Amino acid sequence: MSDFSNIVFISDLDGTLLPDSKVPLEKDMEAIERFKNGGGIFTIATGRIIQAADQFFDVLKPNAPVILNNGSLIYDTETGERLYNCTLDKAAKDYTIALMERFPEMGVEINLPDRIYAVRLNDWERKHLELTHIPYTEAGIDDIPAEGWCKVLYSIAHERLNEVESYAASMGWDKANFVISGDFLFECLPKDTAKGIAMKELVKIKNWDSFTIAAAGDYNNDLEMIEYADIGFAPRNAQEVVKNAADHVTAADCNEGFIAEAIDHIEKMLCKVK
Repeated sequence: MSDFSNIVFISDLDGTLLPDSKVPLEKDMEAIERFKNGGGIFTIATGRIIQAADQFFDVLKPNAPVILNNGSLIYDTETGERLYNCTLDKAAKDYTIALMERFPEMGVEINLPDRIYAVRLNDWERKHLELTHIPYTEAGIDDIPAEGWCKVLYSIAHERLNEVESYAASMGWDKANFVISGDFLFECLPKDTAKGIAMKELVKIKNWDSFTIAAAGDYNNDLEMIEYADIGFAPRNAQEVVKNAADHVTAADCNEGFIAEAIDHIEKMLCKVK
């Protein structure tokens, strides 16, 4: 068995570790288990909130804290402790109202630590809620508590995402971060929040400075994480900007055992070092 004891592997979920079915592939699960049995540290970094990610904690059994909310939360799945937690500035409400007025067809979901509020449902938002199996409450934006927002998720047709991103950038909104996070998803996150930033915080928390950090992702919200990692992996189905930033692009996509191929690649690298 290979010795992975100096390796940390942090993987995105949707489109990376999870195939279209949202059921982890057996070959990926076997590779993750082999990696952990060899002393490797495996965890996830996802845009999902706790309520949407916790269904995978018992399945994947990460042996380190997980990164959630696209980097605004580092959560210890064993103790339930929030090791790092950022929330949105109150200005996020004004930003959201402006986006709703500019894009009336846009779906809007506001995430709080204990509840998901669907402010405006559309076909894309319903698809997202169905895929993630999140219980939610329909409510007007003025009926939602003004503080403690984890993130705001906007849903709109894929071909309009760049328009939404450009509009947000043109408004000079400086109290939040905005990122395209999926084929029809755009997010408002706490200022200076990203998976890559959270990864750096996790490295500090766990004293992993001497470890080799591997990261895997497929979309724009994974970009900083891929760039920061010592070894960045992207599946064949990843966005071009992510592929360009990755150290290794696999032949497999998320439906074909991408994670297994990435772990095999790490193992080959270790053999060459020997």
